[in-house]
Parts: sequence; C-alpha cells; structure tokens
Amino acid sequence: MEVGLFFEFLQVAIGNRESLSRELSDNEWQDIFRLLKEHALLGVGFTAVERLHAKGVVCPAQLRMQWYALVVQIEKRNVQLNAICKRVTEQYEHDGLSTCILKGQGNLLNYPNGLGARRQSGDIDVWASTINDCGIPIAVETGKNIVEHIEYHGHRAVREYVKMQYRMQGLNTMPKACYHHIDAPDMDGIEVEVHYRPTFCRSFIRNNRMQKWFAAHASECMSNRTSEGFAVPTASFNVVYQMAHLFEHYFEGGIGLRQMMDYYFTLQVWQKEIMNCKHTQSQGMWSEGLGTPVMSATEIMAVLRSFGMGKFAAAVMWVLNEVFVGEHENDNENEKNPQMTQMDTDGCPQADGDEWSEISRNGQELKEIYIYPRMTQMDTDRCPQADLEGEQLLINDERLMINDCPWLLCEPNEVEGKRLLAEIMQGGNFGQYDTRDASLKKGGMMKHGLWKLKRVMRLVSSYPEEALWEPVFRVYHLGWRIVHQ
Repeated sequence: MEVGLFFEFLQVAIGNRESLSRELSDNEWQDIFRLLKEHALLGVGFTAVERLHAKGVVCPAQLRMQWYALVVQIEKRNVQLNAICKRVTEQYEHDGLSTCILKGQGNLLNYPNGLGARRQSGDIDVWASTINDCGIPIAVETGKNIVEHIEYHGHRAVREYVKMQYRMQGLNTMPKACYHHIDAPDMDGIEVEVHYRPTFCRSFIRNNRMQKWFAAHASECMSNRTSEGFAVPTASFNVVYQMAHLFEHYFEGGIGLRQMMDYYFTLQVWQKEIMNCKHTQSQGMWSEGLGTPVMSATEIMAVLRSFGMGKFAAAVMWVLNEVFVGEHENDNENEKNPQMTQMDTDGCPQADGDEWSEISRNGQELKEIYIYPRMTQMDTDRCPQADLEGEQLLINDERLMINDCPWLLCEPNEVEGKRLLAEIMQGGNFGQYDTRDASLKKGGMMKHGLWKLKRVMRLVSSYPEEALWEPVFRVYHLGWRIVHQ
C-alpha cells in the first residue's frame, strides 16, 4: 500500500482532510489496520473509519466489528487511567510530594473532543518532587520493634518513597532505579513510572543545562491542575519537554507516529495559548495557567538549540507537516485547525476564528506584539542564548506566518525529516517492529549493547554530539545505577 494513502487516512482521522484520494481495496484496509496497530493508533484511526463511512466509503464488516471492539477497550482504559492518575496525585501529595502527569494521560487532554478518549495509552508517567525542596520522612527497616524514620531530600526522596511503597505492600522485589525514573508498584494492574527527571541528554554539558531548565519550571507544571484532578505540564514546557522526549527515544530504540501525533496536538494547544493571551501582556510576557509565561517559537527554539536539538526539531516539523497536514490543511478554515473550534481543555478558552484570520493577515502586527518585546526582555536563565543570530530567527518566524502554519517552531528540514520518517515507519511504536539486527537486539546484554551501538552509529552523521556521547553516557549510567540502588 502507498504510504501516502496511509497518511491521508490519518489526516481524515484528525479532521485535516475530508476524504481519501481514492477508494481502498480489502487488502489495503488490512494494511492500514496493521500500520495503525504498529503505531498504536487504532483508536484514533477508527474515527477515520466513521467519517469515511458517512461518505459512503465502507470498511469491510468483519474488520470494522473487530476494530470497534478494540476501540471500546481503549476508551474504557482511558477512563480507568484518568481515575488512577487522580489517585496517584492525591496519594503522593498526602505523603509530601508534588506531582505532574507527563505524556500519556496529559497528552490525552490536548486532543480534540472525542478523539482524546481513543488515544491508546501505555503506563502512567508521574513527575514527582519534594514540596518546596523540603525533605520527607521515610520509614526504614531496623530489625528492632520500633519504626524509625530518615528524612530524605531531592531525587533520593522520590526513590526512597517508591521503595517504601514496595515494603508497605509486602512485595519481595525492590525496583531498579535508572537515571531519570523508577518503577512504582502497579495500581489496579496499571504500571506506574515515577520520574525525578523528566528526561535527559547523553551529552553531559547539554544534560546539565536541561536539568536546570526542568527544575526551574517544575513548580509551575505541578500547579497546573486540570478538572480531571491531576496536574499536567504547561503548554510551553510541554513543547520543549516532549521534543526532548522524542529525541531521547530516537536514540534509545525508536519513536512511532503516536508520539508524533501527540506532539502535533501539543503544538496546537501551545499556539492556541499564544492566540488567547496576545492581549494580556505584562512586562513583555504573556500569561499562561497560573501566570506563567507562554514562550514564543523563537524562545522555544533557543532552548532546544541549547539542548543540541535544533536540527532534530526541524526534522520533526517536516514529519508533522508531511504526515498530519499534507496538501490539505488550507482547504478550509475548519480543516486547517479543527482543534481551534473543537478543543475545550482546562485553562484554554475557545479561540476566535475571525480574530485569527485578522492576525494572520497582518504579520507585521503579530511580529511587533509577540516577537520584539520578548526578544528585548528575555529571561536568560529561562531561555539560554541561541546558537543562531536573533535576526535570522525573526526572519524564520516571518516565513512561518507567510506559510500560514503558525504552530511550526522553525523551518522544516526535508533531508533530516525524510530520514526521521523512514526510521519511524521502519520501527513503529518505540521501535518495537524494527526487524534490523533482531538477533542482536534480543540476544542478551552484550549483543543488545552491540545492537544499540549500531543504531546510534546510524545517527552519528545527523546528530554527532549526542551519538558520540551515547557510549560514554551508557558506561556512566551503569555506574550511576550501582551507586544509587
């Protein structure tokens, strides 16, 4: 099946296209089902089945019934996971930890109405930290008849808290911590992953810069509570964080189209925040959530470049435009940005379509409102100095407005974007369907290490710094785990 036809199907699912360029054969329906399964998009894809059915394009009956049964399971699971996220939040806060739900159920809230309930979820990722850097007392085993407590701080407090959960539940095994997260006990059969660092870079210099940036924004994310009863990252933070998450997994094993779709809708919410807040400037800064700033594309790219992800961001922009927009985003106002009228997320008032059209017609006015004040009053601690000249960044911003894709962070890079998309289609969700060197990948620790080295070397020409640091970081990580178990 033509991969372009598969992308058209995804565009129908998210509302960026009304119909396919041609009808599908029964075999092609099966191919689409298989590809959606590999990329964990079966639930979202069924929305395209319904929309095409309304136009007389009918999916084979047996496949449609099988598909619908899976969609019902996905919707029920999302209800269950939302409830567990609320329980985890309440439990951790009661015990002295602030929390924020990363990825997963947090991304679900970024999707348009109805579509979010069909997003296929995995485990629950919780970013936890001590409140106001205060320590928390953890009960420890002493072999005596009394309970003793030790006060822990920082990342160690989170790790020791999770270990205490295992002891309290009488579990015989203890979790193995890695550099950025530790596995908490399952809750109602759902895996819970507790992060003390949202993600990481393999370059030590870049990683140090990244962790400082995350720490500076932790409190605003953990205060960004939704009506579901748990906090999610603010829009600007999410744009930066999820790009870093994609980059980390690109080196780890691969990324799929579900992660790309998550990022597409993350960018839509971020752009919507900008439009909603354009008249609420305070000292050159927009308000977001509880008064935290909404970052412009220029500022976000400055942060991403400081993490060594500028080229990767340009590749991601090309993939998003190629897969989810294609040539049909500008067919009409509803198709161009359906979430502008459909989405109803917490803290995000409905956008005004007429207002948006007026601003789009006046690129100079938009530039004066959003770019120049921010560039002169930028907080250098929050947004490190970009590698490129500010003047060039402004030119790029103007070009984005001309292209009428304001959610793009930078000019797409077609060469790197094609390489990225080829890796995505080869590996599927988190690279699980990548058949290259399969015997090495599943052949034990030594062979798996060789497999990972070969994978990283395929990326060295595009991202040499991260690729060359990967073996060094792997050795460091092994030592880190020995020390921090």
